[in-house]
Amino acid sequence: MKSIGFVVNPHKEDALRLAAELVLWLGERGVAALVEHEPARGIGREDIGATLEAVSETDMVVVLGGDGSILRAARVAGPKGTPILGVHFGQYGFITEIHPPDVIPALTKVLEGDFKISERMMFTAKLIRGDEELLTAPAMNDVVVSKGPLSRLLTLHTFINDRFITTYAADGIIIATPTGSTGYSLSAGGPVVHPSVQIAIVTPICPHTLNARSLVVPDTEAIQIVGECTGIEDDMTLTVDGQAGYKMLCSDKVDVRRADYSARIVYWDKLSFYDKLRSRLRWGERFS
Repeated sequence: MKSIGFVVNPHKEDALRLAAELVLWLGERGVAALVEHEPARGIGREDIGATLEAVSETDMVVVLGGDGSILRAARVAGPKGTPILGVHFGQYGFITEIHPPDVIPALTKVLEGDFKISERMMFTAKLIRGDEELLTAPAMNDVVVSKGPLSRLLTLHTFINDRFITTYAADGIIIATPTGSTGYSLSAGGPVVHPSVQIAIVTPICPHTLNARSLVVPDTEAIQIVGECTGIEDDMTLTVDGQAGYKMLCSDKVDVRRADYSARIVYWDKLSFYDKLRSRLRWGERFS
């Protein structure tokens, strides 16, 4: 590898210190490093500061942060096919692969070409108003259609491949990838899905019924959500990966389907997903 990019949470001092150490370590081995502008200033290396776009064009992106940092990096690096190695500095870390003490051994293996790639399914979400496509956004975790500032139910018509399926009276709808199944979708009652399974999960948020359940569909299907206008605070919100939000009208259509690219996550242990379920969700433990 000739170059490695760094996405670093600038609010975590430990992550900044490790980034500074890794930049020097790579330089001693003839590998160029690029760091996003803000953390580059934080480690006193503005000379290697770059945009996230440029960081994602290196041979690999190393993320020093939590899952949120990986999601932000994946929306740019995913379409470019750049591998991502996550270093756990967050709270849960379902996507991160290693902990800070293991970074140097891991990067040594990376430079030797000793690693595997997990191809994580991503979505392309489109916001459509009439015949106009207002935006297209990539998502690694989930796409959420939810209510505006008032606490009121939405009426959300749900379609698969433009064929009507059902109408939810709910606070919103989550459309999650397998990677996103351990996030917001899980909190709303959705299933936990192994990231290698190729499906999409449709989960209503606080539905006003006793028989609404998550719907699991093949990754070949396109999912459409359209609100019903009532004339009372009709504004809704489209949120991508819990990070990018867009105001939408009740009559807008949200179209979600599998992207033609994947987030390429570096890993070594194929069983680590189950270990994370047990250790970070306290899977199967009894709570006293």
